[in-house]
Amino acid sequence: MKACLHALLILALLQACDTTYRSSIPDSPVYIEVNLDYEDADLIPLQASKFFSRGQNINLAIESAGYGGVLVYHALDDNFYAFDAACPHEANPTAIVRIDEDRLHATCPKCESRYDLSYGNGNPVSGPSREALRRYTVVRSGSKLIVRH
Repeated sequence: MKACLHALLILALLQACDTTYRSSIPDSPVYIEVNLDYEDADLIPLQASKFFSRGQNINLAIESAGYGGVLVYHALDDNFYAFDAACPHEANPTAIVRIDEDRLHATCPKCESRYDLSYGNGNPVSGPSREALRRYTVVRSGSKLIVRH
C-alpha cells in the first residue's frame, strides 16, 4: 500500500512538472521557402517582416502556411523568426496580428493584444493575451530560409 502511494505521488509530481508548451493555436503544417536574393529580399533590413498565407504568396504544391498564415520577422539580433500570424488569445485563423509602426511589435486588431517581436520571443506586452505567438523553426542556409513546423 505504501509503495502504491509513493508511486501515485511520484506520478502526480511528474505531471505537475510537465513543461510541455501547449499553444491555443492548433497544430498545422508549416513549410515555406524564403529566398532572400529575389522575391523576399525585402526581409533583409533589420525589423523587416513579411506575411505568408495560403491565398497569397506561397507555392501551394509544396508549401504550407500554418493556421493563420506565417509572419517572418528579421529581429534586432540579426536572426530571422517565424510566428503563426493568428492571435493566440483569439485562436481564430482570421484574427491576424499586424506589425505596428514601430516595427518592434505586432498587434491583434480584434482583442488589441500587443506582442514583442524585437528579439524573436513574441511575448505579449499588453492586452488580454497571456500566451506568446506560436513560433516556428527557421533554418538559414546562405540566402535561403526554410520555415517549418
